[in-house]
Amino acid sequence: MIREAFKALWEYRIRAILTLSILAFGITALIGILTSLEALRTFIARNLAGLGSQAFSLSGGKSGFQIRIQTRRGRFSMGGEGEPIQLWEAARFEEKWSYPHSRISRHIPISFSLQAGYGGRRTPPQLRVTGIDPTYFQIQEMRLAQGRFFTPLEVSHHLPLIVIGSEVARQLFPYESPVGKWIQVGRHLYKVIGVLKRRGSLFGFSLDWECFVPWTRAFRSVASPTVSLYIGAPSVEAVPALMQVARQTMREVRGLRPHQEDDFSLLRGEQLADFALEQLRTVTLATIGISLLTLFGAALTLTNILLVVVKERTQEIGIRRAIGATQGDIRRQFLSEAVMIAVIGGAGGILLGLLIGNVVALLIGGNFVMPWKWVLLAVALSGAVGVLAGYQPAREASNLNPVDALRYE
Repeated sequence: MIREAFKALWEYRIRAILTLSILAFGITALIGILTSLEALRTFIARNLAGLGSQAFSLSGGKSGFQIRIQTRRGRFSMGGEGEPIQLWEAARFEEKWSYPHSRISRHIPISFSLQAGYGGRRTPPQLRVTGIDPTYFQIQEMRLAQGRFFTPLEVSHHLPLIVIGSEVARQLFPYESPVGKWIQVGRHLYKVIGVLKRRGSLFGFSLDWECFVPWTRAFRSVASPTVSLYIGAPSVEAVPALMQVARQTMREVRGLRPHQEDDFSLLRGEQLADFALEQLRTVTLATIGISLLTLFGAALTLTNILLVVVKERTQEIGIRRAIGATQGDIRRQFLSEAVMIAVIGGAGGILLGLLIGNVVALLIGGNFVMPWKWVLLAVALSGAVGVLAGYQPAREASNLNPVDALRYE
């Protein structure tokens, strides 16, 4: 049966190629988009959660707008009319904090668009410089390629030290070690004491352009410093309880009454990841719907082409019936040809879709993705399209009168 199907497809190869190309286009759209979304989903889960799966931030600030988001990990807000965290509030919070095996770091952003220079070399104006405590490196699980991190004593003495990203080091020091050198960042001079290992990118922003200085130095460098706290938990399971403790502690620091709402924000990296992933689920459902419509159109086209093929092969059908083929044999023959076209077209679409999806994964900095559930779905859909598209033509072919079929010209 399969040999006969291949033989028939070869005889009508031009039409078969056109037919399976239509189906392959629909499957390519399905697998390509879903593979890209799967790569993006993996990338988000790894990077956003990786911003601190055992950590969260405590921040305030009058941003003028507020976004409240509900995810399966709870409700959180970004922005809003919360009061900025003052330095004395951060110090008071740390005094009251007593959760065992946890870590706290102050976090003061200086700028997101500074330029660094050394000798005659300069970086693009895209450095993100942040003031932190040394514990921030531990909370974010950063690793060094060269040098060391600054110490609490150096932070307390406001020393002009800096730990630079790997891309900054590559731009300014292509032929020598940056450790011990003084570089100019914006209008200030800093001594390089460490270089971070390559960290990759997040949503098109390279993490290797980030630089870190003692928060005490950052506090002096910014006209209106914005203080936030990064808190690391001893384990992932302890984070929800730790967030509640942090919330209660900050309410005590600010003297908020029970009926008053929080005027600060608690944000965990995984909450933001969950929000992004939930938006991707909506996009995924929309993609599946559009792809199914494309496949439905491909099935109709395949049906019409197969009906034409049946008409052209009427005499062949008559000869087969004359030498003993039953209606079931004819039906199975044409149905197997339809399924064969659908399977070949589906396989080509799957391969092309995987290629397109993984090119997207490569461009966003993700890894190779093999979305088995979507591949299996595509295989099932290909077979279903073949059966549905081939049923009516196979039925018409099997119902032809042998005598009339032999007389057909």
